[in-house]
Amino acid sequence: MHKFWLDIEETFALVAKNPNISDLHVSAWERLAYRINGELTRYEDFGEVSDEQMEIILRQLFRNNPQRYDKFLADKEADFAYLSKGGNPYRVNAFLKTGKLGAVLRKIDLEPRNLEDIMFQTQLQSIKDNILQAKKGLFLVTGPTGAGKSTTIVAMLEEINRSQPYHIISIEDPIEYIFKPKKSLISQRELGHDTWSFSNAIKSALREDPDVIFVGEIRNVETAEAVLDLAETGHLVFSTLHTNSAPSSINRFLSFFPSDMQLGILDRLGDSLSGILSQTLVKKKDGLGRIAVFELLLNNTAVRNNLKKRTLDQIPNIIETSSQTGMVSTKQYARKLQERDLISQEEVDQLINSRFL
Repeated sequence: MHKFWLDIEETFALVAKNPNISDLHVSAWERLAYRINGELTRYEDFGEVSDEQMEIILRQLFRNNPQRYDKFLADKEADFAYLSKGGNPYRVNAFLKTGKLGAVLRKIDLEPRNLEDIMFQTQLQSIKDNILQAKKGLFLVTGPTGAGKSTTIVAMLEEINRSQPYHIISIEDPIEYIFKPKKSLISQRELGHDTWSFSNAIKSALREDPDVIFVGEIRNVETAEAVLDLAETGHLVFSTLHTNSAPSSINRFLSFFPSDMQLGILDRLGDSLSGILSQTLVKKKDGLGRIAVFELLLNNTAVRNNLKKRTLDQIPNIIETSSQTGMVSTKQYARKLQERDLISQEEVDQLINSRFL
């Protein structure tokens, strides 16, 4: 006989016991499901969630605030953060599907990861030397949904927080990790709570004496234009894109702009882009979790010249042949992981084939 439940906090307590669970899926008239080591699994100990139970769960997630819940029903979707009673933060997306209530909850790390624990020393040192100590420039962290972009961004910002007397402004939707100021002063702003839009917050940031600005995601031409403006006016800017490689991120950034503007945008990127870190997660060989595979592009003279000459097809080759400066392709990074027996040959082959490398 399967159990039924009403309290989402009981489920959070179960999730907290397994560090390899990344996402929790809860929907009316379906069994609870979770993603562990990248694979979606049904939780068979509980029965299907009824409409009534799903409403109770969502009201809990909205902190039993009827106005917020009614707004969600009117908008038919909502993004927000939730802190469980056990102290674990979650990023929540509530939505409707075929008229039924549903939610996906992404578990957020309690503490920021150290960059030393995330990537190889060569890439780490290159990022520290070329990006984190820079005074200006645009640095993009890219990858598919669930690839660990937020973890990497938080680790980078925390490194700056520990080492530099800067004012860091973050503009997020929603805020996932609350930073504790160390050497830096940190101002975190959340869409819908502290500001109405990325573009409004970015314009305001220029009057807030920033050194570093993190824009949670580039979603449209206004945001793309704004992050370039910030980088050009002497600020270090971090942001994210949903792309699967560093070169494709340049094309994605260009795609926000009309065709008649794209040549000018390439010129501006040539002057302002610091680099691009692309990442994805693959299964570890020992079966205990997943590990990140990175691709790092740094805007050196060769990259800058190709941007300005519009010869973007040459950039993958520049990455492959610039390992002495800390750059690395996805294929090269995956091979290093395989050589250290961290991932299997099969995982390497699947990654290469899926990304057409």
